[in-house]
Amino acid sequence: MENNSTLEVIYITKNNVIQDITAMGQYNINMSFYESDSFSRPVQQSPYYVDLNQTLFAQVSLNSADLNLL
Repeated sequence: MENNSTLEVIYITKNNVIQDITAMGQYNINMSFYESDSFSRPVQQSPYYVDLNQTLFAQVSLNSADLNLL
C-alpha cells in the first residue's frame, strides 16, 4: 500500500443488508491478514476473499503520538 493512500474494504452479503459507516481522519497504521491464529504466515493474495462468518486473523498496529488514540 502506498503512503498517503486510501484503503477501502468492500464486502458483499447474501441477503442485501446495507450498512453505512462514515468517518474521516488520518492515522498511520500497519495491517496484515494471516492464514491462522499462529500469525506465522501472512496472506499474500489480493484480493483476499473470505466467506461470511469466516474467522479472520488480522494484526493491526497504530503508530501515533496522540495519546487519545492509544
